[in-house]
Amino acid sequence: MSAVRVVGAAAALGGAFLVVLALAGPHLAGAPALLVVSTLAACVAVAALAVQPWLTRRRVGVHVRVGGIVAVLVALHVVALFVEDPDDALFSMSPDGPTRSRMALFATVLLVAVTLLGVLRRRLRWSPATWRFLHGSLAALVVVLGVGHAVLIQGALDGWGTVVLLVLGGLGVVGAVWRLVVVLRRAPRTTDPPPTR
Repeated sequence: MSAVRVVGAAAALGGAFLVVLALAGPHLAGAPALLVVSTLAACVAVAALAVQPWLTRRRVGVHVRVGGIVAVLVALHVVALFVEDPDDALFSMSPDGPTRSRMALFATVLLVAVTLLGVLRRRLRWSPATWRFLHGSLAALVVVLGVGHAVLIQGALDGWGTVVLLVLGGLGVVGAVWRLVVVLRRAPRTTDPPPTR
């Protein structure tokens, strides 16, 4: 079985576990529907992020589709929170907000940048190595900040949820770093200019 299949299965199981944990726990019991939707969207987004870097070699089409799903889930997560409590959402994403919320803000901004890099890849006319390095580096930061944000929030995913989040985050980071190493190894090396006579 390939590494991609193993990671995909682990991410699917992890995402399902997070969803069940969130729904079964007391944190969402009696919570507004928008808060439930926001939490579940975040659970699935983390699982999808974990498998994303592993899809970049021979499954580019799947990678693009999963990336679109991640963007939609994150947007749903954020919009639901804004609609539920605009004042709290704005405060959380302000400079005076808690660290976990600023991490979410940075992760969201970087996710937008990563998505734009994907959409504009052909128009940018960068070398493949440059584009892949920048795209992969920003994606790795998205995983780290997004998972860090989820771990620091005290609520539906405490306890075993934290363990699963860290495992999913680790899978995503390892995949991103692995791809970056491959890109750097394949990058054309500049040679010294011939000596002048």
